[in-house]
Amino acid sequence: MYIEEGHHRVSHRSFAELFQGGQKKGGEMKSIILKIVSGVELLIVMVLVVFALCQADLSFGACPEAPNDNGLCDTVYVELYPSDTLFSKIGELIRVPIYVTHDIYDPMVDSIPGFMIPLCFWDNNPSKYCSVSYYWNNTTVYPSPHTDRSIFRHLDGATNWMMSLSERGLGEEWDLRIVQLDGVSHFWFYTVAVSIQDRLFAEGSRVLLATMTFNVQDTMTICIDSCFWPPSDRLVFSRSDAVTYIPRHNLPYCFSLSYRVGDITMDGVIELADVVYLISYLYRDGPAPNPLQMGDANCDGVVDLGDVVFLIKYVYKNGPVPAC
Repeated sequence: MYIEEGHHRVSHRSFAELFQGGQKKGGEMKSIILKIVSGVELLIVMVLVVFALCQADLSFGACPEAPNDNGLCDTVYVELYPSDTLFSKIGELIRVPIYVTHDIYDPMVDSIPGFMIPLCFWDNNPSKYCSVSYYWNNTTVYPSPHTDRSIFRHLDGATNWMMSLSERGLGEEWDLRIVQLDGVSHFWFYTVAVSIQDRLFAEGSRVLLATMTFNVQDTMTICIDSCFWPPSDRLVFSRSDAVTYIPRHNLPYCFSLSYRVGDITMDGVIELADVVYLISYLYRDGPAPNPLQMGDANCDGVVDLGDVVFLIKYVYKNGPVPAC
C-alpha cells in the first residue's frame, strides 16, 4: 500500500506539473514521463520481491515431516539426568527428564493445550529389577506435600514448567494430569489444559515438562522408546484448534549405568568405610568387593595396595576422584 500510495503521489504530482498553464517544454515533459516509468518499474520489482518472500514463507511455514506443526519442528528430548550416570547402591534412583522445544508460529493456533507422551522401556539385566513406580512418579503439584516425588518436580539447574505455574498460585497449572504405569515396561503420560485458567504451553527451548524416575538394583543399559497406548493413543501434541501432530524426538534413547568406583560398601559415599573394606579384603581375608572392579580406585586393572593409597588421598588429602 505504501508503494502504491507513493506511486500515486508521484503520478499525481507529475500530471499536475504537466498541465500547469501549458507552460512545460518538451524536455520537461520527457523527464516527467521517465519518472512515471521509473515508478512503475519500481512497483513491479517490489511486487515481485513481496511475492518471492511470501513463497519462501509458505515453504518454511510448517515442519516437513509434520505439516500440522507450524513453524520450526517441535521436539521431545528424553535424556538421562547428567549426575545419575553412576550406580552406587541397590535402590538407586535414576532420573530421566522429558524436555520440549516449541515455537509459536501463530499464537492463536500453535500454543499447546495437550501432550500425549506414551513411553515404553526395557533393560539388559533381567535378573535385577528396574522399575518405575507411582511412589516416585506421582502427578502432584504445589502445594502438595509429595512434590519431591512428582514427575513435575524441579531438578537442579532445570525448572519444571508445570510446577512453576502451580507455585504462582493463579490456578494456571493444568487440571488433567495422568500417568499410567505397570512398573516394569511403560510410562504413559497425558496432560491437558481443561480449565479457562490453565495457561497454554508457549514458546520455549528444552523446557522441562516432566521427569521419569527409575528405581534400579544394579548396573544395566536402559532403553526408552515411544509406543502405542491402547486403545488408540500415540506420541502427539495438540494445537489450540484441536489439530494434532507428531513432534520430532530423539527416541529410541538408551543409556548405561556404571559402578561408582571406590564406593565399595555401595552406600553412595566414598569414605573411610570403603578404605577399611578394601584393606580387610587385601590383608585380612575379608569379602571381595562386588563386583571386584569397585575396588580398582586408581583404574589400573588390578585391586591392590595402590588402590588403598588412592582412596586415602581422595578421602583425606583432596586427591583425585576415583573414576574409570
